[in-house]
Amino acid sequence: MQRTHKYEEMLPEEFMAAAEQMPVFLVPTGLLEWHGDHLPLGQDTLKSYGLCLETARKLGGGIVLPPNYWGRPGFSSYVGTLTFSEAALRPLFLELFEQLRKVGARVVLLLTGHYGPVQVNFVKSVAEQYISRGTGLRIIAQPEYEGVEIDGERPADHAGKWETSIFWHLYPQLTQIQNLRPGVVNVPQYKDPPHYDYKEKSRWEWAEGLRAAASRDLGKRAVDIITDHLRDLILGELAKVRR
Repeated sequence: MQRTHKYEEMLPEEFMAAAEQMPVFLVPTGLLEWHGDHLPLGQDTLKSYGLCLETARKLGGGIVLPPNYWGRPGFSSYVGTLTFSEAALRPLFLELFEQLRKVGARVVLLLTGHYGPVQVNFVKSVAEQYISRGTGLRIIAQPEYEGVEIDGERPADHAGKWETSIFWHLYPQLTQIQNLRPGVVNVPQYKDPPHYDYKEKSRWEWAEGLRAAASRDLGKRAVDIITDHLRDLILGELAKVRR
């Protein structure tokens, strides 16, 4: 049994054995971004990291990279948010894919816990660009909610019922659910931030009943469904490279 799925914690012999047994690398990515007063700034990436680790556990193998917090906008003006240009990130991810291929990857899951068309389109397009090089590396690039429906809903929002529940299940010690109250809050903002793709308002309104709708039980259910789906996607791609 694999002692750890975490790339940075593996000894060289463990790494080589893991890559040989299951040449699958999982890349959790997201952003440092405001997610209300009840979730930490690294919520997007930490959520993705937790989902990648659980997916690897279900696979019984695979190597999970350390969390990557550098992404595209993003509520760029909101307190604590860091966003980056496509010109900075595209070569970084292209080189990452090539490095993973070098160390034995045959299948890569690039999982973004940060949403919005700017980020989602970016991870998909950079994966497609690398795939077009014809190296044979297979890349699944998507947000965790893609292809998943729970009770007729897509499990995606910004620090609402779904993100709060998923994160609460994965990181109860980092979730300050008592701070989630319905109504309007004023969000501290920066003036004219770089990469300002959105024109967000300074006031954010939490829906009535949101606190009651979010729960660790709902989060566990969502995590189970999402990671089952990701496991099946990865096994499908792995079967193709092993033919």
